[in-house]
Amino acid sequence: MKFVGVRGSASLPWSDDYPTVLELAEACDVPTRWSCRTGVCHTCQTQVLSGTVHYRPDPLEPQPPGTALVCCSQPQTDFVLDP
Repeated sequence: MKFVGVRGSASLPWSDDYPTVLELAEACDVPTRWSCRTGVCHTCQTQVLSGTVHYRPDPLEPQPPGTALVCCSQPQTDFVLDP
């Protein structure tokens, strides 16, 4: 089982029931910046302290190293975010 850690919070178990890390964060009341659903892209870009993610769908532009778009990412490994 993979875990999503959030700096300052407990680790959250990842489930494929959540299509994205953003969905998991919202379900667990983890404060996360986003405006993607209102048309403002890259607001959810978050620093990744450890681990890796993959995207579904792929973002239009590659993300800087050490960051992830939580609106369209899923963990490949355990990982820790700094929201």
